[in-house]
Amino acid sequence: MFAVTEIAGLPIYMVVVCTLLALIGSSVQGSLGFGLGMLTSPIFAMIDQSFVPVAMMLAVMPLTFGVALRDRHYIDASGFKWALLGRFPGVFIGIVALRAMNKDALSYAVASSVAIAVIISVITARRGQVIKTTPITLSTAGLASGFMGTVTSIGGPPMALVYQDGEPRTIRATLAAFFSIGVVITVVGFLLSGEIGRHELALTLVILPGVLGGLPVSSLLGDRLPAHIMRPLILVICAMSASLLFLQTAL
Repeated sequence: MFAVTEIAGLPIYMVVVCTLLALIGSSVQGSLGFGLGMLTSPIFAMIDQSFVPVAMMLAVMPLTFGVALRDRHYIDASGFKWALLGRFPGVFIGIVALRAMNKDALSYAVASSVAIAVIISVITARRGQVIKTTPITLSTAGLASGFMGTVTSIGGPPMALVYQDGEPRTIRATLAAFFSIGVVITVVGFLLSGEIGRHELALTLVILPGVLGGLPVSSLLGDRLPAHIMRPLILVICAMSASLLFLQTAL
């Protein structure tokens, strides 16, 4: 009798672990608008480096489209437009960097940037200041998000930090819309540069059920998040992301 002992080169127990991680991460992203890549990419990279960034980008597409469609009435159209304008060059720079630079060095640079951004956000919060959503801040965040997402599949921090003082539904909807188009741009870039292979597609299928499962879970959780906890929650998740990325690169 034939028994399946592994999928995509992973033992069955590890497939179960990856599915559960994807479910938790996608539930967070569906509730906040970001978080799947930030919480799970460093762990997935420790399991199989081919998860990041290609498999993660492919798997997250249906989640971002689903959230954007569900919460479409709350999208900040103007902010979305300016952020997307910055995403295009960010993706291009990221693909060039992936081919030209050491990936560990890139990961350290991304983690350091996130950590610095979190520290700046904490300082401004203590002073009672806010980061304004202007065309400059949004396009800069879009560029940084495109670069970081392409290099590490963690593109959430720049956009989340710019929107950290927004209304929860607006944050979630706008980030989902931004990532829906942004991920497509990145995946097209991967296709043109030959980064997508059979193994990456197999790993995508490993985590896809967990990612899809997060959408209905987030529908139950999302609107129960009070506005006053959004800023500290965003900062904590961004800090965790930077820490996990440092750890993953060090190991």
